Amino acid sequence: MHSPQADQNTRDDTGSDLPIAPPLVELPIDTHDAGFYDGFAREVAIPGKVIVSFLIIWAIFFPAQAIATLQIANNSIIEIFGGWYVYLVAAVIVTCLGLALWPASGRLRLGGPGEMPEFTRFSWFAMLFGAGIGIGMLTFSTGEPLAHFSNNPDIIRGTIEARSAQAVRPAYLYTFLHWGFGAWCTYALVGLGISYVAHRRGLPLTIRSSLAPLFGERLSGFWGHVVDVVAVVATILGVSYTLGFGVEQFVAGLYRIGFGDWLMVMDP
Repeated sequence: MHSPQADQNTRDDTGSDLPIAPPLVELPIDTHDAGFYDGFAREVAIPGKVIVSFLIIWAIFFPAQAIATLQIANNSIIEIFGGWYVYLVAAVIVTCLGLALWPASGRLRLGGPGEMPEFTRFSWFAMLFGAGIGIGMLTFSTGEPLAHFSNNPDIIRGTIEARSAQAVRPAYLYTFLHWGFGAWCTYALVGLGISYVAHRRGLPLTIRSSLAPLFGERLSGFWGHVVDVVAVVATILGVSYTLGFGVEQFVAGLYRIGFGDWLMVMDP
């Protein structure tokens, strides 16, 4: 015999029946109630600012050391986690395919009942491409195939010669791998996870909120702060990296047409 409360727990906001009760999504997070950090968690904002500021100062005053250290760190991460990255992206693609084929997922709204989108599709696409995707495509649509033309897994294995006619197809193959279903499925899954719990469950618009159904209130404290700090720093550095390429291209374009001489730093 089912109680009315149990029936309510197994019914989604849209009125459709769910096979199981909704997961735990209550996530109390302490935020400051006055001053500069009003509405923000200082445990996330302050460490994020300190880490980003330190990296910026380090790169400005010790560029050679910063480049060498970050290159070593990047190579180590790729060497240790490169294989796991392939499996992770494959799992993300399978998950997105499953969500696309599962009829119940298509009936779920990302907003409340009767709520309309704040922005039009054109505005969303404009923000999406203006915030970094457009610059990334502008840069890597040519830069990445050229990089893979000189070095890719087939060249490393010794099956083909670098910068040869045989290296053209793998160069585009690995470029499409990075910019195809793998990348967009990753974006979609992260965006869906955050938007659903934020707009439907009223949780903060943070990475930790998307993990609340899995880990519950354990993310309210220290480990939740760690997740958000890592997400903030990674987002700032990722966007800065992409925007930096955009500025470099813009300056190079001005220089080519004769308007950016003063912006170019020439080697002595």
